[in-house]
Amino acid sequence: MQQKRLDYLDMAKGIGIFLVILGHIEYIQEDTLKWLSSFHMPLFFVVGGILAYLRRDTGRTAFETICSRIRGVLTPYLSFSLMLLAMNTITSIRNPETLSGTALARQYLDTFTGYGVHILWFLPAYFIAGAVFALLQGMREWQRNLAIILLALGAYGLSAGLGLDQYVTWECSLGGYIGYDLLITMLRGLLALPFLLMGWYLAKIPKGWFTLLLIPGSLLALRSPVFDLHYLYVHPVHYLNAFLCCAGIISLVKALPVNRVLCWLGRNSLVIMCTHATFLVVYYVSLGMFFIKKWIPMSQPVFNLGVTILVCAAEVPVVRIFNRWFGRLIGRSSK
Repeated sequence: MQQKRLDYLDMAKGIGIFLVILGHIEYIQEDTLKWLSSFHMPLFFVVGGILAYLRRDTGRTAFETICSRIRGVLTPYLSFSLMLLAMNTITSIRNPETLSGTALARQYLDTFTGYGVHILWFLPAYFIAGAVFALLQGMREWQRNLAIILLALGAYGLSAGLGLDQYVTWECSLGGYIGYDLLITMLRGLLALPFLLMGWYLAKIPKGWFTLLLIPGSLLALRSPVFDLHYLYVHPVHYLNAFLCCAGIISLVKALPVNRVLCWLGRNSLVIMCTHATFLVVYYVSLGMFFIKKWIPMSQPVFNLGVTILVCAAEVPVVRIFNRWFGRLIGRSSK
């Protein structure tokens, strides 16, 4: 029974990472991006909430949970960030016009404050949300739920009040810049807390008919602003979008037979998340597809789907290398 549960969660994460890759293709249609953004990143937090529910009776303390997350989340964050900084440092030295020294210095600051460079922002946000959620488990259920709602509301109010949800950066002193980074990092985690709470309750959702919740969730997403936790572009309607779509997906994967491809993508979603765009896999695959498109005409949706599938295929050797030789760097035991 436990293996079945892990399989459906791996499949959910597999769907999530496939859609994350799709969302990072440069020429994706606006409506498609709206739909994807409404749930593809929240889905990972929801799965985290489901896992917290399934492990609620293991007797593990909040301290043990946080220590486990340091190894499983912050260790790969630091590893991939240092790899990216090394690559960008070489680029900056060889070609300062491509990446200036000032921009590189900001990347170093963004890394060590937890703000993150490119998609690596997700891991500190996931860690903070999970750590706070674990600390709140010592409360009664209604007290924990109320605390999560209040923390998320407070984060939303602070973000909106300071104008942090408008894709802006502050021109300020070094101390101010670091403080800004730390504030954004913490707010992302707090704004993601309700997604973990959704997962806690969606763990008990039955399979089958609840898949239909994807329909109202998708229609609502297309009529809502784009959701982007990275830049704190969050609106209360996004939580309803995420709940409906994530509930539909969890119900769907519970009903489906085990799919080995989705399970593989889900089990290795962390490595794929950290490498597909950061290390330019999407970029080079897209270039290859442009050459193919010159000889084989195709619509933009077909092009985007083709790039996504090829990126997943290109990630196979990348994942194998990390799993086999660099397991400790990604929070796993080396084999």
